[in-house]
Amino acid sequence: MRINEYKSLEEFTSEYVGVWGPSDQHWLGLDFSYRGTEYRLHTGTMYSKTNTILPDGRKALFGLYKRIEPIEPAIYKYELLGEYADMHDLLESRVIGDRPFSEVIMDDYTELLGQD
Repeated sequence: MRINEYKSLEEFTSEYVGVWGPSDQHWLGLDFSYRGTEYRLHTGTMYSKTNTILPDGRKALFGLYKRIEPIEPAIYKYELLGEYADMHDLLESRVIGDRPFSEVIMDDYTELLGQD
């Protein structure tokens, strides 16, 4: 049984374009669970005032994070897994289970937990 709400990769990519506009279904963050571990896709950086400049000189637009144990009840911290300049690089990244993120986000058992 499929629990993933995304029906196509295009549906996912149309929601994460680098701007926040909930009325247009544009989001900056996505919390999701994959194989029992919770992750977060975040537009921009979560912990710094400026976006990371990648080794090739491009600015990181997306970051993938793994949720780690709460530091206090209901206060979570995230470990950075990778940062990406564009959607293409994000979809090809293999920082979760050595699978392309395009497969992880479309996996039948990936559960969407929240968007902001």
